Amino acid sequence: MIFPHRQELMNKKKLWYTNAGGVTVEIQAEIIKCIQYIHNPVLDSIFMAATSLGSEAFYFIVIPILYWGRDKKAGLGLAVSVLLSIYLNVFLKGIVKIERPIGYPGIRTLPRATAGGYSFPSGHAQDSATLWGYLMGYFNEPWLYWLSLAMVALVSISRLYLGVHWPADVVGGAAIGLAMAYLGLAFTRRINHLRLHSYPAKIAASVLIPAALLILFPHHDNFKYMPMLAGILIGFFTDEDFIGYQPKPSTPNKNVLKYSIGTAVFLCIYFGLRAVLPYGDISSAVRYLLTGLWLTLGAPWVFKKYDL
Repeated sequence: MIFPHRQELMNKKKLWYTNAGGVTVEIQAEIIKCIQYIHNPVLDSIFMAATSLGSEAFYFIVIPILYWGRDKKAGLGLAVSVLLSIYLNVFLKGIVKIERPIGYPGIRTLPRATAGGYSFPSGHAQDSATLWGYLMGYFNEPWLYWLSLAMVALVSISRLYLGVHWPADVVGGAAIGLAMAYLGLAFTRRINHLRLHSYPAKIAASVLIPAALLILFPHHDNFKYMPMLAGILIGFFTDEDFIGYQPKPSTPNKNVLKYSIGTAVFLCIYFGLRAVLPYGDISSAVRYLLTGLWLTLGAPWVFKKYDL
């Protein structure tokens, strides 16, 4: 007689073998066990913090800082790269459908670890590699190379320590992320050329391309990030043609005021609308579209008007 929980484990193990490369799943499991061999509450907290560096919240900190305060073109390229990387990650997970190592015998998974959907490729590793690969390529600073490599490695290892990904997930995710960073840099080099097109053509493309991607793969996550991509692009081209905001050196007090205003309104849109709008994909689309518009249009308009 096979008990129900044992039968469930056998079924899941069959999925692991089928979807994670046959016998290689055992090798990958041993790698995870080696990484988890020494574990304690302190390391748990450290790696939980490290994994947050590959999260949406972290990108929503880095992108506005870069866009509002350092280099608008770099901020746009980074935002486009990361959002398209998230889209590709969701798409690939839905196609490949590899089970996570959660529940595999001998692998410890932290209950607080972020782990939604399928396993390959690792979204945290992929998007972290996209972000840091883009920054490394755009600014071409030696110290940034080492920082970027360290950050991508830290986020990737954290996913293994937390027991939510196979090694192949993080290696594949990081490789795809670097490819997305390269494409993002290529897009950035084309921005000056894109500026030459008519305003209606730029707005039409800003709406139609994200909409087409959403129709192609209407996953609930894409109802967030494709509208946000549309909002960011619409805002950027509108600012370029009618406002002309450019980041500039300023006093510490003005910088504090600028980022305080920008962040406060961003959070009001992000959390405030989530509290008042009904739950669903359309509400998510509205909320993320408005956050994108604030990032590249609303905030720059305020900053230029009040010389921040």
